[in-house]
Amino acid sequence: MTTGFGCKQSITNKEEFKPISLEYWGVWDTPGQMASVINAYQDTHPTIKVRYKNFRYDEYEQKLLEAAWEDRVPDLFMIPVSWLPKYQERLQAIPKSVKIPILEMQGTIKKEAVPVLKTINSLSLRDIKDRYVSVVYDNVIREGEIYGLPYSVDSLVTFYNSDLLTASNIPEPIEDFHDLVEQIQKDGLSKIGTGNRIIQAGVAMGGTDNIPRFFDILSSIMMQNDVELKGSNFNPLQSKDSTRYMAEAIGFYTDFANPNKSVFSWDDSLPDAFEIFTQGKLAYFFGYSYHADELRKRGVQFDWDITNFPKTRGAEGDKYYSNYWINVVPKKSKNKDAAWNFIQSATSKDLVVNYLDTNKKPTALRALIKDQLEDDEVRVFASQVLAADNWYKGYDLTAAEMYMADFIEDLLSGELNLDESGLGFLVQRIRRTYQAR
Repeated sequence: MTTGFGCKQSITNKEEFKPISLEYWGVWDTPGQMASVINAYQDTHPTIKVRYKNFRYDEYEQKLLEAAWEDRVPDLFMIPVSWLPKYQERLQAIPKSVKIPILEMQGTIKKEAVPVLKTINSLSLRDIKDRYVSVVYDNVIREGEIYGLPYSVDSLVTFYNSDLLTASNIPEPIEDFHDLVEQIQKDGLSKIGTGNRIIQAGVAMGGTDNIPRFFDILSSIMMQNDVELKGSNFNPLQSKDSTRYMAEAIGFYTDFANPNKSVFSWDDSLPDAFEIFTQGKLAYFFGYSYHADELRKRGVQFDWDITNFPKTRGAEGDKYYSNYWINVVPKKSKNKDAAWNFIQSATSKDLVVNYLDTNKKPTALRALIKDQLEDDEVRVFASQVLAADNWYKGYDLTAAEMYMADFIEDLLSGELNLDESGLGFLVQRIRRTYQAR
């Protein structure tokens, strides 16, 4: 539960052994969900107490900004990994070692707890590369330093309504997007009424506001089709091939919301895609492990399951879009060593396994993938984690998503064309978010 061995010394300065209370903030995980990790850590670190508090997502960043302004920042907190570039200047990277007070049993005849200040070596860059899946190393290392660690790495998967597939005489869910097109065109998976009214949606694709994480879905398709998205300076139009691939990927995505296309399945009049799926009126929904949690809680009245996110037939290798949260420590924390010790301990194999098992989350650690492949509730997510990837490296993902949504809506309305000029306009807007403010 510690990340390395180091030296130790008896504490003579009482201030060094003063009990530490760590303030810890997050969003989606409740105190109950965090209890297994926090309790296990506190059992072996009785001088350190961790107080966890979770907030609503829509208020969270404002709470962080207010805390920073009022100089009352938490000692550690969680952020989406896509926020790291924006927050980096305010964060403390992992130090080479940390010093924390512990109680150690000493004595031969009479055992007693002696306060000891212990120096513990931190994880190295090599440790991150060896222990975590590749996307973690790509995301949390900035300028040669480690800025955060995750409990889990989530990636988009395919949720499907088995009852709707059976009703359309479709024996198996899709494996690739060619299957999806065929099931909609030939098998009638989408039911369209008069006036292009959608009675049953085959898939939630093509739209923006009413499709949760539409940006991630479109990003998955672009990554699979070799659009050159990655890099510190967003430039997917740097080659003719990438320009063509980007136009094809966006065109394919928007076809599903175009009533003039044979794959028409979606429009902006429909409610939220996840809600329609829970009502049994949507065959395919692309989502994350937290959507599976919500489906189990709701106890929906139809047979549903998950499978891997569809591939592009003929594409080389597997690529799955990942979206996850990391634990970070602010520079203003008064207990940086203890905070980093907690994060490194809590995300280690020995402690994090209880959190993952209890909450049915896919692992970020290579060593736990094999075991998760035997668990039906996380098997599909675990099968994708080695090929998980993402691309955004700018400072404002929210703005980038808004620009992408505006572009798609203008395409569907006919105000913009999917040509080099239209793509150039989109790229120019997203590139602005790569400039630090």
